[in-house]
Amino acid sequence: MTELQRFFDELMSDVAAGTAESSVDGHADGAFKEIAFTRIMVQDLEAAGILEAPVVCYHANTAARQPYRANGYCLPEDESRLDIVITDFRSESNVQKLTAADVDRSFKQALRFLMHAVEHGARGVDPGHEDSAMLSEIFEKRNDFDRVQLILVSNAQLVQRREKERREQEGSYQVGYEVWDLERLRRFRSSGATHEPIEINLSALPGGGIRCVPAADATLGYQSCVAIIPGQVLHDLYDEHGARLLELNVRSYLQARGKINKEILETLLLKPQLFLAYNNGITIVAERVELDSAQTLITAVHGLQIVNGGQTTASIHRARKENGADLTHVFVQAKLTVVPPDQFDEMVPEISRLSNTQNKVSTVDLGANHAFHIGVERASRKTWAPGEQSMWFYERARGAYQTERSRTGKSDAKRATFDRKYPASQRITKEDLARYCNAWNALPHIVSKGGQKNFERFMNGLQKVEKGWEPDRDEFRVLVGKAILFLKTQQLARSLGIKAFGINVVTYTVALLADRTARRIDIAAIWNRQDLTPALRSQLSDWLPKVAAALLRSAGPRNPGEWFKSDQCWRDLRSESADWGLSRALTGELCSVGEEYSDVPDNVQSNVARCMLADAQKWFKVQVWGSESNELEKWQIGIANTLSGYAAQGWHKKPSEKQAKHGVVILEMYDKANSSE
Repeated sequence: MTELQRFFDELMSDVAAGTAESSVDGHADGAFKEIAFTRIMVQDLEAAGILEAPVVCYHANTAARQPYRANGYCLPEDESRLDIVITDFRSESNVQKLTAADVDRSFKQALRFLMHAVEHGARGVDPGHEDSAMLSEIFEKRNDFDRVQLILVSNAQLVQRREKERREQEGSYQVGYEVWDLERLRRFRSSGATHEPIEINLSALPGGGIRCVPAADATLGYQSCVAIIPGQVLHDLYDEHGARLLELNVRSYLQARGKINKEILETLLLKPQLFLAYNNGITIVAERVELDSAQTLITAVHGLQIVNGGQTTASIHRARKENGADLTHVFVQAKLTVVPPDQFDEMVPEISRLSNTQNKVSTVDLGANHAFHIGVERASRKTWAPGEQSMWFYERARGAYQTERSRTGKSDAKRATFDRKYPASQRITKEDLARYCNAWNALPHIVSKGGQKNFERFMNGLQKVEKGWEPDRDEFRVLVGKAILFLKTQQLARSLGIKAFGINVVTYTVALLADRTARRIDIAAIWNRQDLTPALRSQLSDWLPKVAAALLRSAGPRNPGEWFKSDQCWRDLRSESADWGLSRALTGELCSVGEEYSDVPDNVQSNVARCMLADAQKWFKVQVWGSESNELEKWQIGIANTLSGYAAQGWHKKPSEKQAKHGVVILEMYDKANSSE
């Protein structure tokens, strides 16, 4: 068996597992398999930095004389680009060939879909369906983008790769093409890379490249040089690659809202010849750099990433694109460091952290090698599920599950043993964990922003852990318990026939449950059962259809997919559901906040628990905000001060019934006024 065939078999195993999750009552046909495969591929493309917050959504008219279809899309923030995903999925058991004719047919259908969407939008499509949201958003933003990237994903092997040569103008849109076939996906996963390397050929520039001064000291252990890059070159790089250039940057572009970014833009527009003098320059890392024979010209860069200077780069692009700036006299100083691929995860965050001085930043390591993820992975390999027959597999690095499965050997018996120990349904990726935890933390609007943005928020919220940290047994079980809660809610939604915006409905329902119970759901009981309790299942079954209806009502004429990303959507749902009661059976299962509250009404316990979820620092911030903004009365500021003291002492003294009642109101006022999402 060839390595590609083996990878194909593993991928199809993933598709089968995803199909089982997507189908209802075990029914799995070709459409479900195509959806499951597309979802796997866009998750990989999001991890590779190719897509930003992609939406898997099928729309087609194959009966038309000129058939068109699409399997997903995304509109990256701060970029004038639309990405359209189209899938070529094969159900055969052996690797198939993806011919030039197959590629051309798929791209033509995707291109026709584009033109249909920008000309007709969602006319004639049920507004409650996800494809209606896709068509509406593309139609509404048709004048906001001028570039379209058509991305074909396939589980077949491409015969001839030539899509990079294709660049076409379709109406007012510049159209690019990209193919991710089986072989390209295998190479990406096997490389262990966390992003798709960007390769740039500079030899065609005037002069044959970019002039540089390399460091001559061979004892440094790395290669570094300083260069002066024309502004037009940076503009063209950002225009083609977008935010992928900045993927490893710890800071995102702030749309020229900050003072420094405004000044960058003003210099570009009013004093472009002084830009080199005024600007601090950018910091670039790469896996490999090619120089000319004289070692004075950079002719090619492989694995390029901008780790400091995201604002500079994006501002140059914006000044040219939106303001028509003349970049003829704009130049940028660049420090370029070549970092070996096996040291990227270690060195790049440090280079980025230490070189980011232009704006105050919070350094966040978003890599799989973060101590938190390493610790969770270790715990997952030694914690048995109840019954000691299986374990939950934490996939810290993409593809690790199949890699481990392959290492068990080629025999069916050994693979079957692995599958019993680590069922595919008990695999959790780090992106999955971020979704489950942020839903539990009542951040459904953040989860709805997509995998990358949600993961960043999750990492930002983590407590600092040292190298070698590992969750104890109970901490790991709580993490998995949150996963079970989310996954079982998904199953319930499918059994209830909730398909449109299903993942959003599930996320908001889990968040609402956590919020209304003040997170007093007995997660330990969920772990012990590896399932929901009957009372919890009944409560979720009651709420899921209500949440689905409430979310669509809240969206109104707006695009639902976009609306679900707003904190106002979350506030609307909390308001509308205020009178939805908890069942007596579920109330009886909730964890108590202390013996002294065992005989008081559940709403009192919930208020106390809500207040105790905020730590001393949060209550101190509430107190300061209330004083400075005059939004709180003096007696409310006093309550915040008192609760801050209780929290600082570890809640040895808990809030009284009245303190908790007012404390909840105060927290909601603070959160609403200080919402940054």
